[in-house]
Formats: sequence, structure tokens, C-alpha cells
Amino acid sequence: MLTRRCFLKQSGVAFTGAAILSVLGKVGMAKAAAEDYKSLVCIFLSGGNDSNNLLIPIGAEYGAYELVRGRNSNLNIPMANWLPILSQNHSGRIFGLHPAMTGIKSLYEQGRAAILLNTGTLVHPIIRADYQSGIAIPDNLFSHQDQTQQWQTGSWTSELRKSGWGGRLAETVGPLMNVGANFPMLMSMNGNNLFNTAQNANEIAPGAINLKGFNQLSSLDRRSAMRNLESLEYGLSLVKAKNYLTGTAIDNMATLETLLGTSSPLSTLFPLSNIGYQLKMVASIISLRNLLGLKRQVFFCSMDGFDTHSNQLSTQAGLFQNLDAALLAFYKATIELGIDQSVTSFTLSDFGRTFKPTSTGGSDHGWGSHHMIIGGAVNGGNLYGNYPTLSLGGPDDTDDEGRWIPTVSVDEYGAQLARWFGASDPSNIFPNINNFDKNRTDINFMKIG
Repeated sequence: MLTRRCFLKQSGVAFTGAAILSVLGKVGMAKAAAEDYKSLVCIFLSGGNDSNNLLIPIGAEYGAYELVRGRNSNLNIPMANWLPILSQNHSGRIFGLHPAMTGIKSLYEQGRAAILLNTGTLVHPIIRADYQSGIAIPDNLFSHQDQTQQWQTGSWTSELRKSGWGGRLAETVGPLMNVGANFPMLMSMNGNNLFNTAQNANEIAPGAINLKGFNQLSSLDRRSAMRNLESLEYGLSLVKAKNYLTGTAIDNMATLETLLGTSSPLSTLFPLSNIGYQLKMVASIISLRNLLGLKRQVFFCSMDGFDTHSNQLSTQAGLFQNLDAALLAFYKATIELGIDQSVTSFTLSDFGRTFKPTSTGGSDHGWGSHHMIIGGAVNGGNLYGNYPTLSLGGPDDTDDEGRWIPTVSVDEYGAQLARWFGASDPSNIFPNINNFDKNRTDINFMKIG
């Protein structure tokens, strides 16, 4: 059955908020409330990013990489091309970043970026023998849809998958920190997603629907007529829900358009790519935080194209180039806004990919993968967690294809970000967090407290 909530979510946006005059009338209160501002910006790499070609150990250990992704595999990056970085957490080992990640290397060396190793969906910690015995394996591993759901919801049951961990974080922290604010703290730059789905918090999705023509002075009559139409009683609950959705969408988008139109534009230059546009919009909306009265915000962005079964080298190089340029520009924009300590961006993805190449120069669906965290509040310049042993059929492989068994869970990853954001008890957001070591310190990638 199509429920009212499903209808609202599938219609493209879920809005609540204030009209323009309501927001502008609260500027003084908002400025006072905006102290201790924090935001999280999720960048979802859709399709399953092959992090085996994002980060590798180099030097003597490069041989393990070249043995599998050798010169004739069409998936090999020569050792001289990798960008070297040092990890003190790993006895001073030298690792290599993908050649396109020049911006991330710079931020890493400035202590503004960290990488969390071999992270994935887990019910509780397991080893190779557990996996091969079928013990505590998450549902439908290697499935795009199921693993995307589990990454974005941090949940393993159909009931809990009705909300995302970004949404639950907003429900937990928002009422305490965004007191008096009428504008949604959840925002998507790329349409529908599970990550920001919540039962008791709403999301605004700029760009999900086209509402142009309702905010210009010459169009006020059109806007008034539309709002009057939506106030009519049709006696049908879904039609009434759609009317409310569209009406509040118009109001909220008009608010954003007005405030963005009267604010000073950012001087930071963003790349002319889809992810560049999304992150520029995030930075622009963050610049309005005082006017919107928001002390906490959660943003969702995404990039497609990471399902690289073939021709991966050139495809991934282009994707990484766009991602790297956009992430660097976004961090520079937070410096421009004076809030680089208050904004943390991070990556998620369906899963990693097989270490063993396909016959067409790509890789297949995997499990654990490495993820980037960027911002002034990051304990940067280091790698966190355990790097897998690069051996097909080795201790970290599910079988003999190089599908790495994660050693950090989605729950542990998200809990670090949630604590920094202001959630004192992450178990309200990640129901499985108590299955993992509460005293683990090797993944403390955020400056908390």
C-alpha cells in the first residue's frame, strides 16, 4: 500500500518550514542561536567505489598489489604514479593515494583529512572462518540495493530501515540544538535518499523539483493562486498530502531563493561538475545558517558511476578528479565562511570491490572499503583502522576474489561522527553499536570533547 509517508518521500521532497517574512523576522534570535554550529555533509559514492585503487601501501609492499593487479590487468597503477602519504598509526608506513587525489593529499598533510580503513556493514565483528561458516553475515552482501540500504540506515531489519542514520541523528540532536528554528535541518542536494529519512524530522531537497516562477515579484499572483488551489479540500488524503507538500515546497524554496539572492556570493571557485555544484549549494546554504536559526544541519550529496565492472582505470580517474576538486573547494569555502572547524564532510558507498580484476579491466562487487573524512575537527594526517592483507584467499578475504571482510563497522564509523555532532548516546541512532568494542581507540578520527 502507498502510505502517506511513502507518498511524501516518493514525491521528491519532504518539507516543513517558515515563509520568508517569518525567517527574516528572527534574524536577531538566529544570530544568537548560531553559536556552536556544526554540520555533517555525506557524499555517497553510488555503485561501489573500488578503494583498492584509492589507497595502497607502497614501497616494498607494492609487490602484493602488483602481483594481483599486475601490468597486464588493465587495472594497475604504476608505483611511481601514486601520491605518497605517511601514517603514524601504522608504524610510519608509507601509503599511496590515487594520482587524481592531489587535493586530498594536501588536506591530509595539513591535518584536515583522514582515511578510515576497511569499513563496511557488520552485525558484529567477524573473521574469515565466521564468514565461511555463515555466522552473523549481513543480509544480501554484494547487492547494490541491500548494501546501500544498510550503509545509509545502519540497520539490519526491515522495520529499522524505514529511517536513515542521518535522519535519526537529526531527530536526536535537532530538538536540543535547533530550538526555535522553523526550517528543516535535513537537506538533500540530489533528490531522494534513505540516509536523511526520518519519522519525526523533515528534509528539504533543493533541485528535486522545479519551482521556478513562483518567487519573482512579477509572479506573486501565480504563487498566490497556486497556494489557494492547494488549500482546497478534495476529500482525498493523498491529494491533500500532495497539496501540502507542494505548498510548503514553494514556501521553503522561495525562502532559500530570497536569502541566497540577497547574500554575498562565495568567492571560492568550485569545479563545473555535478558534485561541485552540489557542494557549492551546501556551502551557500550553510552561509545562511544564522538567518535560518540552525545550529545543526545534515546534508546529503551523491555521485554516480562507481559500478566499474570494466574500463575502471579511466572511469575512476575521472570520478576521482571531480570528487577531489569538489572536496578541496568545499573545504576552502568553509575557511572562507570561518567555520572550517564546524563542518565535517565524509564519504560512504555501497561496498568496496574485489581486489582481483575482471577480464574487462574492472572489478566486481566487494565488501569492506576505505573512506575519507575532511574538516577542521578531524584528527587528520593519519589512517585509522586496519589495512587488509592484500592476498587473495588471505585472512581478510571472504573467498579468493579479494572481498575484504570489514574490520570497522558502519556503526562505529557513524558513531564517531554522531558524538562529534552532539549525540551523547549513539545507541539511539545505531542499534547495533553495543555489539562492538566501546573502548576501541584506533578509530578516533574526530576531535570530540
